[in-house]
Amino acid sequence: PERYIVGCADPGEPLPPALAHFLGSFGCPILPMRYESAELAKISINMCLVASVSVANTLAEICERIGADWAEIVPALRLDRRIGQYAYLSPGLGISGGNLERDLATVLRVADQHTTDGGVVSAFVANSRHRKDWAWAMLNELVLRGNPAARIAVWGLTYKENTNSLKNSQSIALIEKLINHDVTAFDPKAAVDAARPNVKRAESTLAAADNADVLLILTPWPEFRAITADDLAERMRCRIVIDPYGVVNGKALIAQGFTYATLGVPAHRVGST
Repeated sequence: PERYIVGCADPGEPLPPALAHFLGSFGCPILPMRYESAELAKISINMCLVASVSVANTLAEICERIGADWAEIVPALRLDRRIGQYAYLSPGLGISGGNLERDLATVLRVADQHTTDGGVVSAFVANSRHRKDWAWAMLNELVLRGNPAARIAVWGLTYKENTNSLKNSQSIALIEKLINHDVTAFDPKAAVDAARPNVKRAESTLAAADNADVLLILTPWPEFRAITADDLAERMRCRIVIDPYGVVNGKALIAQGFTYATLGVPAHRVGST
């Protein structure tokens, strides 16, 4: 752990020897504080994380509109000591997973109860809600407006990689909008039948892409990174990939004649420069 936050009735008193010995064995800072402070410390950490996520999402969207590339900007931010090497600067599809959203709701509730200003947190919530629709907007813009009967492949159902949890999953939220569409999905851990009844289950990553008009990669599972542009070109009926997290090699796909969309850079359409 990076630190231990220990809630205490009296943080000025020494910790019980057995507890102090156990925590000390990890060689990280131990921060005793009153119970209220300990609870709020965890929420405060998540608020700072949400601020970083929201900044990255807001600026990445601007990049998509004006022709900038967020990946080119991130190194400049990491070299600023006020932001730092480990700042959370990867754009995503809003806030998900439950814990961050829970803490946002807690701050808004407490602010309302005690008549303090929670406006900045309301803005975080609104920005997150807006960014959750990115994949849906891209799917409509690049595919469904011209081909409402498109066959849609989805890689990833869980809210993040290396979990089987579907709680607050952006992928599930998108699938709920596709109830009348032909959708085939694959996830390494989550059961596809736990998603929605309109979703067909594929036996493998590439099988999900068979004869698809568009592929959406909505969870950045490590195994998806091994799939090549040649693999997808052989399987897909139309060459359109929506890959918010940049899981596959976008440059290789573009070289193969794919339309390719990822966060923080304008979508590359076939025929564009």
